[in-house]
Amino acid sequence: MPRRSSNPKRWRSRGSANRNALTFNMAPMIDVVFLLLIFFALVTRFASAENVAMELPNPEDSRARGDQPKDRVVINCRLANPGDLGTGVLYSAGPNPPEPLPALSARLAAARQATGELKVVIRADRRLPFSAVRAVMRVVAENKIERMNLVAHVGDRE
Repeated sequence: MPRRSSNPKRWRSRGSANRNALTFNMAPMIDVVFLLLIFFALVTRFASAENVAMELPNPEDSRARGDQPKDRVVINCRLANPGDLGTGVLYSAGPNPPEPLPALSARLAAARQATGELKVVIRADRRLPFSAVRAVMRVVAENKIERMNLVAHVGDRE
């Protein structure tokens, strides 16, 4: 009868050590990465092919909608004299000349009546005190306009 060795490693059958070890198969992950690379390479080529350089016509009597919807009003708040912070605040609706807050309120009320739902964008110079911006916000709220965005002018830092 053959004698068994005292070494316990010899008692194990071949491959039993490999059964307990965890392995991670990288082949499927590499396949997925290559598929994603191919997909994004093709998609970017198709997207750039859509933007062909050309001269577009400029019709005189166009019925197309403009870039800015009519249901949006931009209110600009800026200093009356940018060199002097104590000169006061100018309020204007879009490119219109500056006007006092009651006139601005009347303009907002008329725009809300004409369009139904109105969106107001308030642009303010960062040097303005918040009380000046709050006054415009109050005018917007008094006209029962619920959609409002507030944009702060970043400009050059002093």
